[in-house]
Amino acid sequence: MTRKKKLLLSSIVSIILGLAGCQSTTTMSVTANNQTVQVPKSPEKVVVMNYGALDTLDALGKGSIVVATPLSVIPSYLQQFNKTSITDTGNMKDPNIDAIRQVKPDLIIIDGRQASKTEDLSKIAPVINLSVNAQNYVESTKNHIQVLAKITETESKVDNIIQALDKKIQSAQALAQASAKKAIVAIHNNGKMILINSSSSAALIHDVLDVKRAVPLTVMPANNLIGKPKPIFIDDNYIKSVKPDIIFVVDRSKAIGNQGMNEHFFSQQALDKSKTHVVYLTPDLWYLSGGGAESINRQIDEIINALK
Repeated sequence: MTRKKKLLLSSIVSIILGLAGCQSTTTMSVTANNQTVQVPKSPEKVVVMNYGALDTLDALGKGSIVVATPLSVIPSYLQQFNKTSITDTGNMKDPNIDAIRQVKPDLIIIDGRQASKTEDLSKIAPVINLSVNAQNYVESTKNHIQVLAKITETESKVDNIIQALDKKIQSAQALAQASAKKAIVAIHNNGKMILINSSSSAALIHDVLDVKRAVPLTVMPANNLIGKPKPIFIDDNYIKSVKPDIIFVVDRSKAIGNQGMNEHFFSQQALDKSKTHVVYLTPDLWYLSGGGAESINRQIDEIINALK
């Protein structure tokens, strides 16, 4: 080959490589929580600050695209992501914007905790909010699974995941409907126990899985000063009055690394007299996560075991 031909061939190769480098990433529109967002198709680097989305990506076989997530309080069931190759995005409510910018993500996935930072994060990469809707917990979760599968081009796995979830929900519903047990859901925070009758946790337990409420939703006294329901504190006297068969406890304090609930918070005498059983739900699963392909399955398993 002559020198002239070699130079011509080299020039052609350079042009082809240059064109390849200039090609823009393919994008798509996805809709979640009534918001439509343009996101990259099959992103290679994703920042995930929503643990439900994190476990869904893992279930879809796409955990390897995660380059950053909050590590300080990462749930125990997601410890495979707690490694040096994953950047810590910092506090869940106040993410480290500089750290996120440095990993140069193609996509950022958040939940309600980071919603106030959407504008700042959007300057780095497209942002999608996958907060679970407590009013429509299962459909919201399914939608998020489908959205993430669409983005990562793993839609072939969705049917099996959703069919297995539907089957588990039906089994739990049958068990709850056959049981006479009534329950309340409470959150522990800094030594106080508060009824969370309409939270996402309560919605899953009562409205999806059909566990009977010991306290109707209507029993929420209003605070006329601020227009919001007064918190209902749960103690021995409340237990004696309501007599729930089960108290499902979400320990927020323990989930975020603070002092957890005292194991003798309720007196054994009060529990025995009311025939009440305390079920300690896995704190980081229920308070920090949920709404994901794996987390919802783990949550259902804990409720099923409590009803047996």
